[in-house]
Amino acid sequence: METDGISKLIEHRWIIALIAGISILFLAIVYIILPLLDGIVLGVVFAYVGRPINNKLLKYTRFAPFIATACVIAPIVFIVGIGAIEIINQIIWAIAHHSEIVTSFTQTIEELDIPEFIYADISRTVENITSSILGIIGQIPAFEYAQRIAVLAINFIISIFVCFFLLLEGDRLVTLLKNLLPQTNTTIIDTFIGHADRILAGIFIGNLYVAIVASMISIFVFYFFEVPHTLAMASLVFLASLIPVFAGWMILLPISIGRYFTYGLWDAIIFYVLASIIIYGPTELVLRPYIIGVKSYTHPLLMMLMFIGGAFVAGIAGFFLAPMLMGILIAAYRTYDDLIHERIKLPDLLEKQQ
Repeated sequence: METDGISKLIEHRWIIALIAGISILFLAIVYIILPLLDGIVLGVVFAYVGRPINNKLLKYTRFAPFIATACVIAPIVFIVGIGAIEIINQIIWAIAHHSEIVTSFTQTIEELDIPEFIYADISRTVENITSSILGIIGQIPAFEYAQRIAVLAINFIISIFVCFFLLLEGDRLVTLLKNLLPQTNTTIIDTFIGHADRILAGIFIGNLYVAIVASMISIFVFYFFEVPHTLAMASLVFLASLIPVFAGWMILLPISIGRYFTYGLWDAIIFYVLASIIIYGPTELVLRPYIIGVKSYTHPLLMMLMFIGGAFVAGIAGFFLAPMLMGILIAAYRTYDDLIHERIKLPDLLEKQQ
């Protein structure tokens, strides 16, 4: 006697209930940790960056995960943290002295000997724009601002722990996940993991190493040229190197223009040329092409779109998560390509299935 679909469902009702319960529990866990997604994704990125250091140190000490985590986190905290504090202090000062800022802009325009009819329009426009921007900044609710800073700080702390435990037990986690998959396809799984790991390492290690090295070099360059707010400028260099849509000239050109009005044309040209060569020469001509181009084999335009689009969709987490998902998709395609061109031998797979 043949059974219909309803009878099959009734027969396996407890299995279906178990699967539904596990699915609901999984979705509940995802919902709970969703506010901490930024910290988790950042932790994964930091772990990729610290893994080469961890692997080198494991030969000499069992404290390698601690040291590797510190080597990744310390420069970021120094550059971004202190730079952010300085930028916030400047914003607070600008809000308190907005009238002086408008007066300074007006005096600068007067010194340019602009015709009177143009000068009046420019002065009015500058005053309106400056007052509007400072007014908007001043109207930001203090409690909401403090709450967002607290969430950001919590996510950063979580990222440190995620980074440490991935460095400590990342191999065990990968083995555990592999054991959950069908053992008959071990070759395909290993090939896919190898492609994904190489692509993600190239993307994240390249961008973050370049950003850290460029910002650390910029501190010495800006200090030598006595650029105001050195740490704040270095933190902007860090962000410009990390985010593909930005470029170094977006930071160096405004500084050079400021030096032109203060010290003259030749000083501005010398600063721009030397700063560009010293800061971006080693990183953009040597470090980034080697790590990203050689190791990840991904087109920079594709990664740029993923970084920008991810940031618009999901903020900090999306900024790193979108390239991560794209890297996994590319790894799946390359695994398929290996299978089609028999770089993964089908007979081996068939033997394992028998």
